[in-house]
Amino acid sequence: MPSPADPIAISLGGLAVRWYALFILAGIAATILLSRRLARHRGLDPDFILDIAPWVVFSGIAGARIYYLLLRAGYYLEHPGDALNLRLGGLSIHGAIIAGALALYLLCRAKGQSFLRWVDIIVPGLALAQGIGRWGNWANQEAFGTPSTLPWAVEIESAQRPAQFSEFATFHPTFLYESLFNLINAVVLTALFLRRPRWLRNGELLAFYLLFYGLARLVIESIRTDSLYLGPLPAAHWLSMVAIGTGVALLIGLRIAGPNSHSQIGSTGSPTPH
Repeated sequence: MPSPADPIAISLGGLAVRWYALFILAGIAATILLSRRLARHRGLDPDFILDIAPWVVFSGIAGARIYYLLLRAGYYLEHPGDALNLRLGGLSIHGAIIAGALALYLLCRAKGQSFLRWVDIIVPGLALAQGIGRWGNWANQEAFGTPSTLPWAVEIESAQRPAQFSEFATFHPTFLYESLFNLINAVVLTALFLRRPRWLRNGELLAFYLLFYGLARLVIESIRTDSLYLGPLPAAHWLSMVAIGTGVALLIGLRIAGPNSHSQIGSTGSPTPH
């Protein structure tokens, strides 16, 4: 798998638009479109997604950057001018999820909406956005794994290779592995949402998302070469374990809360009484 010769997709005068930014924007747009369709299917106002999108997106990007800055605090204390430079990457999906979820929760409370109902509408789109956005790592030649000679291994320029693997030219495309998993996860979550089996409760799609993504990231992170560490383990391992634990706890909590913890949605998309 060749990497792009130039991370810049378009140059308009003095403005350089990078592939990284285009993939992120494409992921955001896909999330909004899918979430609006799912809201309409559920009989809810799809324009609510447009109302909250700017706040959730901004919070997610800010959280993704702040989390990354904290993990590389030493570097950015010495180079404070680079802290706001997003053109070369430096966004953490775990930070985006935490900040975006918090923003969604506060917005739902302020507008008298059910957080669990709306988060289930949004998480399939979140998985889809991750699947698309991961290709920004391909454009930047980052987030790849250990050396590999598999047919789908990605070519990495010598300047981007870790020092210990400088003699190798091709590596595991871990960004591709995660992209494919997220796309599959988006399909599964969307199918569950649309089929709405009777056992499914509001909030359980969020729980499944946290559980599935946490497990996948634990496996994929084990072969990445650019992981940022927090103590003895990659930071992504700690956050993935938290995600798995939160998913399991949420599933248990929703079951303990009993059948009246949510409104069942009928096949017509209209809420039925408790």
